[in-house]
Amino acid sequence: MTLTQSLKFLTLFSFFVLNISLGFSQTLEGTVLDSIGKPLNAKILFIASNQNDIVSEYCLALNGKFSYKLKKNYNNGLILRVTAAGYSDFETIITSTNKEETLVYNITLINEKIELLDEVIVKSKTKPFLIKKDTTVFRVDAYKDGTERKVEDLLKNIPGIEVNETTGAIKYRGKLIETVTLEGDNLFEYNYTIGTKNINIDLVDEIEAIENYSENKLLKGIENSDKVALNLKLKKNITDVTGSMDIGLGDKPDAKDTPINTSVNLLAINSSLKSFAVGSYNTIGNNLSPFNYYGNEVSIEHIREDILYAQRVIPELSLPRVTNNNLSNINHQFFGNFNGLFDLNKKLKARVNLFYLNDRIDSNQFSKSDIEIVDERFTIFDTAIFTKSPIQYRGDLELKLNSSKSSLLEYNISFRDEIIKTDRTISSNQANNFSSFLDSENVFVNQNLEFTKRISPEKALQFNLNYVTNDLGQNFNIEPSIFNNPEFDEDVQNTDSKKHNLTFKTLLLGKHKNSNYSLIFGGTHNTENFSSALLSQNNFQTVANGSNLNNLEYTFNDIFTQGSYTWRLGKFIISPEYTFRILNQSLQLLQDNTSLKSSDFIFEPSLRLIYKIDQSSDINFTSRIYQGTNSIQNFYTNGILLDNRILRNNIPDLRLNKSQNYSLTYQKNDLFNQLELSLGTNYVKQRGAFFTNTEIDELSTTITDFFLPERNENLNFFFDATKLLPWIDTTIKVTSNYSIANFKNILNNSELRDIKSNFFINSIFFKTAFNSPINFQNKTTHSYQENRSENLFINQSIENEFKLVFKPNKELVVSLNYNYIVPNLDTYSNNFSFLESTISYKPKDKNWQMSINGVNLLNEKVFEQINTTDNSTNIQRVDLLNRYILLNFSYSF
Repeated sequence: MTLTQSLKFLTLFSFFVLNISLGFSQTLEGTVLDSIGKPLNAKILFIASNQNDIVSEYCLALNGKFSYKLKKNYNNGLILRVTAAGYSDFETIITSTNKEETLVYNITLINEKIELLDEVIVKSKTKPFLIKKDTTVFRVDAYKDGTERKVEDLLKNIPGIEVNETTGAIKYRGKLIETVTLEGDNLFEYNYTIGTKNINIDLVDEIEAIENYSENKLLKGIENSDKVALNLKLKKNITDVTGSMDIGLGDKPDAKDTPINTSVNLLAINSSLKSFAVGSYNTIGNNLSPFNYYGNEVSIEHIREDILYAQRVIPELSLPRVTNNNLSNINHQFFGNFNGLFDLNKKLKARVNLFYLNDRIDSNQFSKSDIEIVDERFTIFDTAIFTKSPIQYRGDLELKLNSSKSSLLEYNISFRDEIIKTDRTISSNQANNFSSFLDSENVFVNQNLEFTKRISPEKALQFNLNYVTNDLGQNFNIEPSIFNNPEFDEDVQNTDSKKHNLTFKTLLLGKHKNSNYSLIFGGTHNTENFSSALLSQNNFQTVANGSNLNNLEYTFNDIFTQGSYTWRLGKFIISPEYTFRILNQSLQLLQDNTSLKSSDFIFEPSLRLIYKIDQSSDINFTSRIYQGTNSIQNFYTNGILLDNRILRNNIPDLRLNKSQNYSLTYQKNDLFNQLELSLGTNYVKQRGAFFTNTEIDELSTTITDFFLPERNENLNFFFDATKLLPWIDTTIKVTSNYSIANFKNILNNSELRDIKSNFFINSIFFKTAFNSPINFQNKTTHSYQENRSENLFINQSIENEFKLVFKPNKELVVSLNYNYIVPNLDTYSNNFSFLESTISYKPKDKNWQMSINGVNLLNEKVFEQINTTDNSTNIQRVDLLNRYILLNFSYSF
């Protein structure tokens, strides 16, 4: 299918589904009153005349009013029945079939006589979910297929919930969730993946999705919260202390290391304590921690705190994710964690989170690039053997003091010490083979003090003070010297970055009838010192290499005010916001005795409009204008050695990057009819950014970043639809995303080149729920990328994931997973097949379970990706975990 055909298909399919959702038949509305005119709450039932009294559709009349758009056409006639407790039913026949006509009914119900009736027992199947205002309750047993072990496994089965396979981050109805609470208490803060990855699903009875979430109870009903949280409701028979133990040992015929997967977790709950602890060790690529040391994706917490961190200049080892078991992560990970929530007295609570992680990640990688620049052609390659050893110590403390019913004082402190050591041996097309060692240490302390006062039922005042220090040092040694100087044995690149950030703000929150407002005044003082030195040395002397020394100080101070107001006018929600900032920046280049300064008065407006079509669907429009500062990574002027090839520097500039963002989205989440639909578009225009001039030859690459007030654009269209097809007991999900990006780059001092990139990704997923021992699911994903500058180049790949589940009885579950991946369809590329199997046995009414897992049974040794650009063809290859068989024993107590 060509790109044009794919776009036509997407447009037609989107139009078809949208018409299904929006193009139903006629609308009915009206009132329901009693004999004296009092508004009633009642059920409005719609029954097809030829369906023997079976309810086809229904809605509710709240406070005497109802409005409903029929979802089907009823050519044989329709019966409207109105029922309310204590009143006689009202019934009428609807004969009009005019879709454009709105039918209005003003209904009066008569009090019924009280009569003694015989006892009636009604038995019905328990509904899988329950909606209570802002909370949707999902019953765990209704979404199990028998293969789930942990909470995260089950979350993937719940409609509206998406789980990121790499980070464990969870979205509900497209929104990133704030936290996962345990029986209503925020035990894990942003690192909620500790709970979802480690808590046994057998302990959980219900999972609640809470919209408009406010952790601070004093702000409930005042704060205009757009946050979402999940709450785990435990089973009623959970004792004070419960837990589980997993012991997994296996055989890996083609490797020296024995496959090991062991873990212990404890859950303790009583009147004054709620705690969860986990300890684990594995060599099979599992990551039970919230920290990611093998890939590029960062945790939810890191995303929220990104502005507070000092920037890591020399990059760490990164691995691609291969299958859900992440076969590229050849690890030896020990992770320990304790989370405790203590009620010290009636007014004082404390939360403690302790972490320890020690890992060793081994990787063999090969990279090759065939490069063509003008009339010059050459090939570069590196074969590298890595050993990356991260260690992290961390402790968090939170104290909450309710000095009165209307006031709350909170203090949080987080201390983190992270050490990463990376050894690398490199064989390349350069004159020498290299051996390098990177030692990074990062000490981060974040303190936050917050006081909340509920002034009245409609107003609250909040004061916040936040102070962060971050000390990040990196030492990179490589031998022999890359500068081919026979006098020196090695090069040493040292970098040191110290960052201090102080922020204070005062927040006034209030509500008036159906409206909410907020007003913030505050300020930020940020100081960052950065120094680096590139040295060449031998046993007798150490000298600076050229002028590659940096010593700079960057500060920015801003005073800001922010305001927002949210009106709720019928079905419309209108929410304008603004930010005024006075920003002062200063950059001192101490090594050159030069400085840059800037002062800006910034106005950033935004607007959000929501139209509630009905209880399950809405249209959302947002617009935002934003101006941002640049990172200290763009401010150092002299070169920093990043690896055996790359030297990077900048031409610093304090000008702001300015962006505009507009989005339009239609969403429908109809749990009753098992339909989820989301489609829309997003447009981002940015003016002013740092561009890269890359000078590359066979032996080295020099990168220079510089600022240009040029424009970049990105236009994105997306479509997601999930529907249960009850006549075949199958859920189907279709996802499409198409983006168009216009940007610029420079290669070997060329002119600024315009590049247009089109990216199109489609996936289709289905999962059966047959009333039979066998069920299966399948997901096919196709991605297509087209980039055009002087030349046209295309990358496209396809991946298919198939899973078969066989349950001959309640005790035995057999699952088979097969992944087929073609990394590049347009150039010569290997195809990869991955087969996994699990056999689980859990006796009825027993607290133990046995399983046998077979992973990478086809024993794929490496995974390879091929990518083409306008000037090169690039191959990246990484070694994988060898085939292994794991025998696992689980015991719960």
